[in-house]
Amino acid sequence: MDIENISWVLVAMSLMGNIFVVKKNVIGQWLWAAANIGWIYYDLTIEAYSQAFLFSVYLCLCAWGIVSWTREDRRRLANEQ
Repeated sequence: MDIENISWVLVAMSLMGNIFVVKKNVIGQWLWAAANIGWIYYDLTIEAYSQAFLFSVYLCLCAWGIVSWTREDRRRLANEQ
């Protein structure tokens, strides 16, 4: 798969992740994290270093979101029981 096609796959993953995040589903954070890793690779390949840095920060924010949302889900489930 060439780099142009990879970028379209990453676009689709990013948009799907956004849909899940809007629905407050942690799967969106996981999709974003995977897409961000792809975007970092893509940006480094095309030498867009500032954008690679941006997606590295986004990846860290996704990790934070995954931990935070998972912790909240566990608390909510514990309170329901």
